[in-house]
Amino acid sequence: MVRLWLIVAVAAVAFTVYAVIDCATMPRQRIRSLRRGWWILLVVVLPVLGGALWFLLGRAPATPGPTPRYRGPEDDPDFLGGPRAAGSPRTGTDQDDATLRDLEDQFRDERDDDSRPDR
Repeated sequence: MVRLWLIVAVAAVAFTVYAVIDCATMPRQRIRSLRRGWWILLVVVLPVLGGALWFLLGRAPATPGPTPRYRGPEDDPDFLGGPRAAGSPRTGTDQDDATLRDLEDQFRDERDDDSRPDR
């Protein structure tokens, strides 16, 4: 019987410590009903009941925001090399391609200007 009470006491202390840490690290936007200090005091003064009240009444559920998903290469238009829309912004790759085209045109123009007959 003593072992059972010891296990219950250790579980109650662990639950209380977890509730205090959870309350102390919770963002302010997710705390309901009371201020953070009052919740911590309530959890410490009423160990199991205060922790249960914290988890039931004090914590606001997390708002589900847009979660970043893995985007495979087949979903990336830049990877596929498809045509760009007319109003879409230029990427660094597009600028690099344009620079290379300009340099190739300059090289061709210089080569045509030299126009030496080949031997």
